[in-house]
Amino acid sequence: MLSVVVPTYNERDNIRELVERISSSLAGFEYEIVIVDDSSPDGTALETERLALEHPIKLMVRERRMGLGSAVVEGARIADGDVIVVMDADLQHPPELLPRLYGMIVDGGCDIAVASRRMGGASITGWSMWRKVISSSATLAARALLPEVRRVRDPLSGYFAYRKDRVRLDSLSPKGFKVLLEILTSNREAHVCEVPYSFGARGRGKSKLDVRVAIDYLTQLMRLSVRTLKFTVVGGSGVAVNLGALASLRTLGIVHVMAAAVAIEVSVLWNFTWNDMWTFSDSRSGRFGGRLARYHGATAAGLLTQYAVSVLLYWTLLPSSLLAQLVGIVAGFGANYLLSSSMVWKPGSVVEYKLM
Repeated sequence: MLSVVVPTYNERDNIRELVERISSSLAGFEYEIVIVDDSSPDGTALETERLALEHPIKLMVRERRMGLGSAVVEGARIADGDVIVVMDADLQHPPELLPRLYGMIVDGGCDIAVASRRMGGASITGWSMWRKVISSSATLAARALLPEVRRVRDPLSGYFAYRKDRVRLDSLSPKGFKVLLEILTSNREAHVCEVPYSFGARGRGKSKLDVRVAIDYLTQLMRLSVRTLKFTVVGGSGVAVNLGALASLRTLGIVHVMAAAVAIEVSVLWNFTWNDMWTFSDSRSGRFGGRLARYHGATAAGLLTQYAVSVLLYWTLLPSSLLAQLVGIVAGFGANYLLSSSMVWKPGSVVEYKLM
């Protein structure tokens, strides 16, 4: 069975067309439409009750406006379907795509199927240049701060399907606005697929995008990126350890080429230990020694970059060992995080990325 979960707030003008197009697209399927309305003052719930006389609709009316994220979670909890589809009510998500999303879950072996606006064959209409810049910036921020969402091109999509028995919602925050972000970060082992679609312009009603939504998104992003922040804190302490070890070795008369290498290894052991115990404590697999070896392998590119830059600068431009080492540390930091988060503390099973 397929359950289509639709959060609504002031969508009375769209709800009839939406329901009729969903029903037409799913003719021959066993399905239900779960409408979660936050007491819309425009009478969305009343119109939905009328539609329920003709269509398989389950309506939940909440006392006040509580947000899209919690609406999706509560709608999924009362849904009877084995496959859940989440979509908006503003008709920018075409209901005609529902059979394909359903097929990707049932026949394509996907745990999550994302309707993507950012892959070949997809398109967006009706957006101003400013809206496109905001959306692209938000997507880049999510991909930069959340390694788990990099497996999809459109992690901010509000139109997606998932298998109810393979995707957990229990850890989701009801305050989350972009629900897919929450699902991807809390279900890192899920097999995710994407399908392109044309994101249309809103025909009726008013967009919910405002300053409050932007603040909610930034708050959500910072909450989900705690792991990145922890890694940064550990890295910052590792810088102090690195430079402290270098200063001590240079005071003992050890040449920069040798002192820089030893200081780097000391900081590697420091960073690994704290990341293993704190940053990635919930993602450890295998024995300590194996993880340490993988960490050295994963950070090798960054460490070599750091060492090469440090030695080269010391020989050519910077007579200060500490300053040359610091520049090298900055050069190697980015590569260290990207590689270690994907190779050392990776999920228990490989996540596939598939375009369909």
